[in-house]
Amino acid sequence: MDLDTDTGTLPDYRLYGSPDSANLVVRMVLESEGIPYREERVDRAAGGLDAPAFRRLNPQGLLPVLVEERHGTALFETGAILLHLAERCHGARFGEPAGRGRLLAWLFFLSNTVHAELRLCFYTPRYAPRAGDAQRLREALRPRMVAHLMQLESLCEHGRGPWLLEDGPSVLDPYLACLVRWMQLYPVDDPCRALPWERLPKLVGLLEALAERPGIRRAANAEGIVGRLFIAPDYPALDLRGVTG
Repeated sequence: MDLDTDTGTLPDYRLYGSPDSANLVVRMVLESEGIPYREERVDRAAGGLDAPAFRRLNPQGLLPVLVEERHGTALFETGAILLHLAERCHGARFGEPAGRGRLLAWLFFLSNTVHAELRLCFYTPRYAPRAGDAQRLREALRPRMVAHLMQLESLCEHGRGPWLLEDGPSVLDPYLACLVRWMQLYPVDDPCRALPWERLPKLVGLLEALAERPGIRRAANAEGIVGRLFIAPDYPALDLRGVTG
């Protein structure tokens, strides 16, 4: 979303990303909340993550990066960006101690536990380079992924709608949805497609409800994802070289 060409006003943010990487979560929040931003596509296959200009924004050379246009501040780490956007969009709700506490606890769980372990599946040879070790590590991680989803299924049992928090929709929902999406798609040569949906009816309801939201669809379409989003998802119709969550 590049706004506003008519008035010449700068968008609020600049989002750096590549198709179906962690920037997808951030884009879903921006689109859902109607926050003006412009996209900066990073060519991962051509070494864009190691370009000096990008490394100045995020020294780790990872996506996503969200730059505040007004101050030029570069935000990185998915969880930190989502917390920033949550406080901007829903400051009153998340400023309340109990609501903020729940958001922080589960946001850190998604970021530090689920996403971190999923990255081990994506980049297993970095951590287990010896022959056979990578597959054993993935096999050890996958039951943990299912256990994490079962824990999140229990969180949805508050009976106040399909969202993770009983207060209503939050940045947690698209984050979880994208993590579940990537579990089933990446790494391309060994994805985890067999999730026990019959044991996750609340999460199925959340994922189905989220996929119907216009802002979520706009974000997906912008990254070439035009089919199924979260349950038995489709790959984006764009260059997949080097893509992971």
